[in-house]
Amino acid sequence: MPVGVPKIPYPLPNADDDEESECNGLYRRRMLILGGEINSEIANVLTGALIFFSLADSSKKFKFFINSHGGSVIDGIAIYDTIQTLAAPVETIVMGLAASMACFILNGGTSRIAFPHARVIMHQPSSPYLDEKDADLFLELEEIIRMHAIVLDGFSKTTLKSPAAIRADMQRDLSMSAIEAQEYGIVDLIAGKHIFEFP
Repeated sequence: MPVGVPKIPYPLPNADDDEESECNGLYRRRMLILGGEINSEIANVLTGALIFFSLADSSKKFKFFINSHGGSVIDGIAIYDTIQTLAAPVETIVMGLAASMACFILNGGTSRIAFPHARVIMHQPSSPYLDEKDADLFLELEEIIRMHAIVLDGFSKTTLKSPAAIRADMQRDLSMSAIEAQEYGIVDLIAGKHIFEFP
């Protein structure tokens, strides 16, 4: 498993006492954790778990915990799009830091929650092509503009702020407490003591 995805054993119902499933027990409980940099590997693990367990039972909600400084824009958008298209509800919860693309993923939940001392930081996404020497500048610029538009639209829908206002806040690296994120519209609720309970 990649760093940032805690793995706990899941006992098989009909197995010997010492035999355990390779499946992550947190996944079985529909609890996912984005706890590191967003990259292709972690995006594939998390989107795969979301899709698999949603197909198994789309009536049960997920709790998607976030403590990440962000990472790849394309992989972040893949996680966001998966959350948006699932039939199963996904509760996104920031428990430490949700910065950059992690903030965008937080914003995409069916319900969005922050732990009382969590931090939320919005800033504009950077290009995934900056390290490629031979990248065509015009195509790169077009792709950056397209990705910015996706992110601006996602934030604008939930916060009800104009894309221009969102862009201005992202350019100045807006850092918010849990309460400020709630006032801004990225978070719906501040977590209480029953966050780990399921109905």
